[in-house]
Amino acid sequence: MSNNWKDSTVITAEGTNVEVVEDFCYLGSYLSRTGNCDKECMIRIGKAASVFGILVNIWKSKNISLAVKIRLHESLVISTLLYGAESWPLSVTQMKKLEAAYHKFQRRLLGITWRDKVRNRHQKENWFKETGRYN
Repeated sequence: MSNNWKDSTVITAEGTNVEVVEDFCYLGSYLSRTGNCDKECMIRIGKAASVFGILVNIWKSKNISLAVKIRLHESLVISTLLYGAESWPLSVTQMKKLEAAYHKFQRRLLGITWRDKVRNRHQKENWFKETGRYN
């Protein structure tokens, strides 16, 4: 849905006109003039992937229990992925992208590769066995 409406109101602050932009970053979140959150979703997925990648030595460690890894995953990766999500007007496509990223992180944490051909349903069952709750 595009917004073709043009507002001719000029906003001034301390005698200076405020520039109208398509999107901008405020407190770590991208806000769009049209209210679309495509850019924010992609940035959040990228930041969560970065956090997940930084912690790769923890995910591979045999000395750290899976329960601790799951707690770290939830507190660091998922919180980064969903930061500010309560205010996003998500489309079905954006929701699917977030879910795909979420499942990708879970699979990597559980050591499931695409060659294992594990369905998301079975992945959720494994997650439930480890955490005692569904994702």
